[in-house]
Amino acid sequence: MNKLFVSAFLLSAIVLFSSATSAQSSDDAYVLHVQTWKFKSLPTGDDAEAFNEMLKKQSGVLNSDSRVLSSRVLRHNWGNDSRDLVMIAEFKNRAELFSFYDEFGSMMEKAFSKEEMDKDNALWDKYVGQHSDEIYQEVAGTRK
Repeated sequence: MNKLFVSAFLLSAIVLFSSATSAQSSDDAYVLHVQTWKFKSLPTGDDAEAFNEMLKKQSGVLNSDSRVLSSRVLRHNWGNDSRDLVMIAEFKNRAELFSFYDEFGSMMEKAFSKEEMDKDNALWDKYVGQHSDEIYQEVAGTRK
């Protein structure tokens, strides 16, 4: 009877501590999707204002989804080439990243009319050219 009790206790302790350690902590490694775009030319005047509003609206759709842990839209601030536009979205894992982007087009279609999407796409195509996509895995234990 003692062996059964000890075995049950040890099994319970293993289950308890293994589930506690598998819980998401602030030091877990996440996945980041980084898109780097190059402006053909920088928007000015009304186009600059419309372009910034477009980025804010798109970010609103991105940030409304719980799979997105954090996101940033960065404009080049200092250095050699001021044409960079960088978009970063952070996810718990690659599965969440891929499932999010599988649905992103339909989320945008729900959020904006076809006319608004066409207008934004024309503005985007007018100013934005070359682009790259990378997925990075955070190195666990390195976050501040």
